[in-house]
Amino acid sequence: MLSFVTYIVLVAFVCLLCNLYGWRPEGVMRRQLDSMADTRNERSFVSNEQGWELSRFLLVLEWCIFFGLILFTRADEEYLDDLLHPDLEVWLQLAICIAVPAVWFYVQWGLYRWWAFLFHEDGRAMILTRVYKAVYMLSAPLALATFLSEIVGLLSPQDSWILLLVIFIIAQIVFIFNGIKIFWSGIGTLCFIFLYLCAFKIAPILLLIAKLG
Repeated sequence: MLSFVTYIVLVAFVCLLCNLYGWRPEGVMRRQLDSMADTRNERSFVSNEQGWELSRFLLVLEWCIFFGLILFTRADEEYLDDLLHPDLEVWLQLAICIAVPAVWFYVQWGLYRWWAFLFHEDGRAMILTRVYKAVYMLSAPLALATFLSEIVGLLSPQDSWILLLVIFIIAQIVFIFNGIKIFWSGIGTLCFIFLYLCAFKIAPILLLIAKLG
């Protein structure tokens, strides 16, 4: 099979150009910052510009791809040789590594939609899911930068994995903080926040650890 390295470098270069383009005025990255800052407005921050939804999807895909690649390099000590001479096992391992963040993203997304339906909170849930997408879209360039730093030798696979986990944890904290701002209605809200953390953050991680164990 053909070497993956050339294609990975090409994808990384294209993503880098797209991310830089997204920071232009009214670009997709600027819009995500605006959507995270505005936690009271239900407007969608969706542009009529052609390809806008595709850009949003590609940013989420970028996060999943580079999270998965860093996970792959951390799990496989001979990752460079495997990427240069991939076989079916490498294909499967890469697919699983990329699927992990994608499954996490869409399972959480589905839980938020189910929660909105259960409690009839469509308005505020719309803001929450918008912020949820924005957090991952803004994390995608950071995952890309971490992977590029590993490729050029600035970071080891272990260091890049630790840095990526730090980025992920910070993204979760930012999201939870914005969620509190969206739903805060007094001290009683703390009970709902505790239930949210147990159901949406802690429980999935414990289940994952149990499965891996």
